[in-house]
Amino acid sequence: MSTREILTFQFGHYANYVGAHFWNLQELSFDYTGTVKTEVNHDILYREGQTTKGEVTYTPRLLIADLKGSLKTLPESGGLPYESEGQGFSWDAVEKVEEPTPPKNEFLSDIDTEGPSHQEKQYNLEQDVKTWTDYLYPRLHPRSVNIVRDYVHDDTTECFDILHKGKTLWKQDYGETFTDNIRKYVEECDSMQGFQINFDCTDGFAGLALSCVEYLADEYSKSILAYPIIPSYFPDNNPTSQEDRDKSNLKDSIRLVNTALSIQELSEHATLFVPICTGDKGWRKPGSPRKFDYLNYNPELYYHSSALLASAMDTLSQKYRHKSNIYTMSDICADLTGYGRKMAAASLGMPLPINEREYLIDFLNNTTKPIYTCITPSCKIATDKIFQLITVRGVPENYLKAPMKEAKQQMNIPAYRCTNVKEMFELYFQANNFLSATNLTICEKPLEVKTPFPKFFAPELNKYGFVGSEGDPVKVESCPVVAGYHNGNFISDMLEKLHREVSRIKFAKLHKFKQEGFESSEYSDSLDRLAEFKDNYEDDFEL
Repeated sequence: MSTREILTFQFGHYANYVGAHFWNLQELSFDYTGTVKTEVNHDILYREGQTTKGEVTYTPRLLIADLKGSLKTLPESGGLPYESEGQGFSWDAVEKVEEPTPPKNEFLSDIDTEGPSHQEKQYNLEQDVKTWTDYLYPRLHPRSVNIVRDYVHDDTTECFDILHKGKTLWKQDYGETFTDNIRKYVEECDSMQGFQINFDCTDGFAGLALSCVEYLADEYSKSILAYPIIPSYFPDNNPTSQEDRDKSNLKDSIRLVNTALSIQELSEHATLFVPICTGDKGWRKPGSPRKFDYLNYNPELYYHSSALLASAMDTLSQKYRHKSNIYTMSDICADLTGYGRKMAAASLGMPLPINEREYLIDFLNNTTKPIYTCITPSCKIATDKIFQLITVRGVPENYLKAPMKEAKQQMNIPAYRCTNVKEMFELYFQANNFLSATNLTICEKPLEVKTPFPKFFAPELNKYGFVGSEGDPVKVESCPVVAGYHNGNFISDMLEKLHREVSRIKFAKLHKFKQEGFESSEYSDSLDRLAEFKDNYEDDFEL
């Protein structure tokens, strides 16, 4: 069976925080001994190559965009020797002029020196991480990193804050180089299944990403799965003076308009898109942090909140990367986007709070609240009349139910007839979701949360992420997780909130958009099309 390759894109600083965790999860799950059974076909997201010296490389099939000054310790070449692209050109013959790189933190230094095992060592990454490259484990292909040189990271005078700045940039040399890199990756693929695009939808990177989505839709007849991402926190979220409040309100308005325009344009060009954020509102401020049982994360640390979104993405992608599954990205898009409903919501339950001495049948029978938390902003996932794709990982079959001799009260529960984890979860969702359809994927392996994954787990968890650890707290190495895509009428409420909020903004006050050539009439048209898209979710339908 041929590998169904996917090309991944990351546009923006926070999207790269999410991406760094995502690729760490992949890389740290590799088995180099050949003794561990792997469930995932890594060739879907990775490519094999060769350096000019003939050394074999295995790197993410990935294109990244970020601003000048954001890479810190990561060289623009991705950290690997240059690969041969077949021109017979020797980079050793070229004099390379590079700025001195900042000193590496202890974790990165240990990776480079292959010193003491970094899995057994304690690091203070909460303090050490200043950017996403400070905890990035894998090395990248030389064409992966594409720096925007016209703007500087953290520059407050000339900000890359308007969607249309990204669109302008795409029409220049940057877009030409970027599309050339896309073409090179696509030409290497035998049987490509599609593109995954993760991007910050609150700033100029939205314009870059949307231009890329439109280009992909025009050039390639492949599925486009997009994640518009809203960061968990903005530095201007806690103003202390009236002047700061006014500035923060203006920035909130700009971010809100960028988000609304992103969703409207994705509804035209993406195959499926899923907005995600660990804040419950997303706009105007990210809002209160979503709560997860047995997790103590700090939403002001991108290093923390991005790990949650990466865990959800990794779990959701199991469906089209699983070796035993014939599902593809286009199947997922087709299943979820009937009636023109291209936008879906996402959820995450991490860890799945099962007691180490508890059977799954008792956990599901006794739980009184949803086993997942919505991670789509301003959205409450309905329980009725929905279509959902759920992935559960890391629940062992021996946790299913008690043997018949010890079953006692379990025998009275209808779920006792279930013979495996998949059947039991199917029955659970069938009982809890009226007039709904659930497609379930079960993965045997849990989510491995090895260093440099944040240590934000509650002390009650044992080594395997189950509840009930006694004595001294232990380092959690893996945990059971559930994640889902959900679609239904409930999405219209989120779109209604977004449309209502963005309609209150007086466009005449947003001078920066006008400076980029975006007219008031275009703005009104975009809002009208957003309202039309919302209508796709209004009509009753039958599954």
